[in-house]
Amino acid sequence: MAKTETFLEYRSFLFSVAYNMLGTIADAEDIVQDAYEKWLTVDEPTVRHPKSYLVKTVTNKCINELNRLKKERERYIGPWIPEPLVSTGENDRPPIEMFHPLSIGIMVMLEKLTAQERAVFLLKEIFSYDYDEIAEIIGKTNENCRQIFKRAQQHISDDKKRFVIDMATHERIFKQFLQACTEGDMEGLISLLKEDIVMMTDGNGSSFIVNGRRIGALLKPLHKREPVAKFIINVVRTMQMYVPGFSNKIVMVNDMPALASYINGNPLNLVILEVRNGLIANIYVQSNKEKLKKLM
Repeated sequence: MAKTETFLEYRSFLFSVAYNMLGTIADAEDIVQDAYEKWLTVDEPTVRHPKSYLVKTVTNKCINELNRLKKERERYIGPWIPEPLVSTGENDRPPIEMFHPLSIGIMVMLEKLTAQERAVFLLKEIFSYDYDEIAEIIGKTNENCRQIFKRAQQHISDDKKRFVIDMATHERIFKQFLQACTEGDMEGLISLLKEDIVMMTDGNGSSFIVNGRRIGALLKPLHKREPVAKFIINVVRTMQMYVPGFSNKIVMVNDMPALASYINGNPLNLVILEVRNGLIANIYVQSNKEKLKKLM
């Protein structure tokens, strides 16, 4: 019983580490469960720092699992976007309370890193571990960890602004985005987008027919604000005109507002915005049904 209580004290933090490493909820839950089962076999008095032991266990399991998943994701149809942590109301938290939910935009950025780089970067930059602690966790020297962190920084050097999130601005732009889409205001939508905006859709090849027209997830990212705005307005107009039971709802995704769409109460997709310097820099559309189960 005491062992379980000790584990539960750190469970949400361990899930946070695993989720931010892997980008999938079920895989993160499995890693945490594996760590719990391993913890139950340990002679607890021999472990001086249970949290350190558990974080080390989870981190190294995640490094191994991410290496496996990256090979698996190479066969994915179209762009792969991390699974969202969805909350459907102000008092409705995700099934496992997050310690620090990174935004989808930041998690997409971290996909550039190797599994080891991602682990070191998250531990240092997000969870504020020092190099000596990280060295102990991943079994490297202090200097090795510094070099790994430096490489990680170099790989994402152009994207560091993604870490600066102004929630008030994000919410204002999000409301303006919804209004422009609902009203079919092409010029209004274009004015909200950065010139070099990128739109990614994750559907793993899924599509459906609307009024004789096949609508599916884009197999490649869509660039520039005019093509992005035209695509969005056309799809929204088609759905509004020809799909009975089409509806939208605002939900919280990784602690930020996003737009969930439904057909007769069944989840269709999830639209997530990334706002930088007062404009929408990236749009992520999640339509993989396996990643939308929390919207039910």
